[in-house]
Amino acid sequence: MLGTAAGLRLVGEASSGTEALQAMGKIKADLVLMDVHMPGMDGAATTRELLAEFPDAKVIAWTVSESSDDLLRMMRAGCCGYVLKDVGPAELQRALWSAIRSESPVPRKMIPEVLRRVAEQTPLSHASGTVPLTSREMQILRGVAKGLPTKRLAQQLGLRVPSVETHLHNLFRKLNAANRGEAVSTAMKLGLITLADL
Repeated sequence: MLGTAAGLRLVGEASSGTEALQAMGKIKADLVLMDVHMPGMDGAATTRELLAEFPDAKVIAWTVSESSDDLLRMMRAGCCGYVLKDVGPAELQRALWSAIRSESPVPRKMIPEVLRRVAEQTPLSHASGTVPLTSREMQILRGVAKGLPTKRLAQQLGLRVPSVETHLHNLFRKLNAANRGEAVSTAMKLGLITLADL
């Protein structure tokens, strides 16, 4: 599936969490596709250990599971994205490049359920005034909550892609978020956005 991917190169493969950690010690890959369910150490545990040792690596969950429990567990472990194994080569490659650009590729059909679960499990704090977002950052936050990629956000707002990326960086910093999923989750907890924005 990656054979035709320009700019991407498969540098290693492992059949267990333990093997993955050993392989990373040798090859230090920039990006890791991590299965969710594995014998022994599962995907979440492996991801936590891998990122503790190699914090600059990006990990994407690569799975057949459409369970929101699995998605939340993998994202909490530090994965920057979640990709289903039934996607084709083009969609997989798009997801990998999204992760490289510090976006959070997740199946669009899973986003509403996951965000609703996060909102239901965490009581809203009405301290939204403690995070001063500009009107442009709020526009971008609402677009991110709808799952819009950077290029689409730029088109809708009449901005250049680098400008959107700068606003995203500022948004992540203000919300203390590592990726889009965390930013939306935090914004919902703070009451900056609601389910109506999804």
